[in-house]
Amino acid sequence: MKYSILLPALCLALILPVSSKAAEDTATKRAIVFPTVASAVTFKDDYSAPRAGHSHIGIDLIGPKMTPLYAAVDGVVSYIVIPEASWGYQIVIKDAEGWTYHYIHINNDTPGTNDGKGGPENAYAPGLKKGSTVTKGQLVGWMGDSGNAEGVTSHLHFEIHQPNGTPINPYESLIAAKGGSVDLVAPSEPTSPLPVGTTDDGINTDRNLINIFSNNCLSGSLIKTASNSAVYYCGADGKRYAFPNDKVYFSWYKDFSSVVTISADKLAAVPIGGLVTYKPGSRMVKITSMANVYHVEKNGVLRWVTSEAMATSMYGADWAKKIDDLNDAF
Repeated sequence: MKYSILLPALCLALILPVSSKAAEDTATKRAIVFPTVASAVTFKDDYSAPRAGHSHIGIDLIGPKMTPLYAAVDGVVSYIVIPEASWGYQIVIKDAEGWTYHYIHINNDTPGTNDGKGGPENAYAPGLKKGSTVTKGQLVGWMGDSGNAEGVTSHLHFEIHQPNGTPINPYESLIAAKGGSVDLVAPSEPTSPLPVGTTDDGINTDRNLINIFSNNCLSGSLIKTASNSAVYYCGADGKRYAFPNDKVYFSWYKDFSSVVTISADKLAAVPIGGLVTYKPGSRMVKITSMANVYHVEKNGVLRWVTSEAMATSMYGADWAKKIDDLNDAF
């Protein structure tokens, strides 16, 4: 082993109708950080697409609810919607040159629901308010379907405006921020929800990790150093989580193709968060000092499988082949 292991068309309406002339693309491209998790979203150039009573003056980035939203630029929060408006929760960030970056339909639900009762605390990053200074890549909120996107699908409506208020097409800026040639086909219908906020967010979800931004540990990625074979999972909380053995690793991943090698200094800058446990429902486990067999649930909770009939109903006739022995310490 090479490694050892320790939608439909969106944004039905904006704040104010604008003329088609005002919505024309000025062919300006801005140097921005991608405003959400690039690998978690799909989008196309739907700028100037027809909408009820106006033209679309942004780009819809379609992705899972509660995907993190990041500050596209260094700047100041010049506008924030509290309480929720008819178009939803919204943030506007102004950069030093007076350009503004608009985030619309930010989450309004209690996580895991579609209740519309999430409040500002589940829309915006903690402490964010009008006048807050933000830096590129800083967490500012979470994707959702608030306002007139309710009942459509979760997405970020993203706009860029010139200092005089005239919008430009953000598409080329987004392409550049995402890294150039990519598959940007927007789905014709809502896709199956991806795990929250990352390229592979299952472990984040399993451990209930809260999203923040970290330059050293990209949420959902797998990292190691050239001098050490141990592989770590980067959590949404900016910490690294170790796999106690290869069996736990392979309950989540098929191979090591996604592992990224980083410098020892960069790895050392990432605090250790703990251990990764088995993917829920993937295997049963047996503690070496006990006869009992357990089913693994979320966050490593073990449930005693009290009979062969129960094991068969959960894991099939070959259930006995799906049991791993665990060291007592783990």
